[in-house]
Amino acid sequence: MAIGARDRIDAMLVRKYAMQKVDNPIIQTSMVNPEKMYEAMNDYAQMHLSMLNIQQKLKSTCISAISGSIQYTKSRNIKLKKPPELAAAMP
Repeated sequence: MAIGARDRIDAMLVRKYAMQKVDNPIIQTSMVNPEKMYEAMNDYAQMHLSMLNIQQKLKSTCISAISGSIQYTKSRNIKLKKPPELAAAMP
């Protein structure tokens, strides 16, 4: 990808505006205070971290409640059957 003017019109515009000095005082006055922005970002991050911690505690509480209330019932008697070759070899 080339940098610079691609044709004659672009080259003329570059030459015309290359030496222009622009002072835009509106930028400085309309800019958000960095300290306020940092505080807002920090508050958001702390709230998100708290919500993740609460979600993890709720998940572990639900898992322990569910596992504590499970009642295992024996539906059938499962016996391990030995293969016929091993059953014949063993007295």
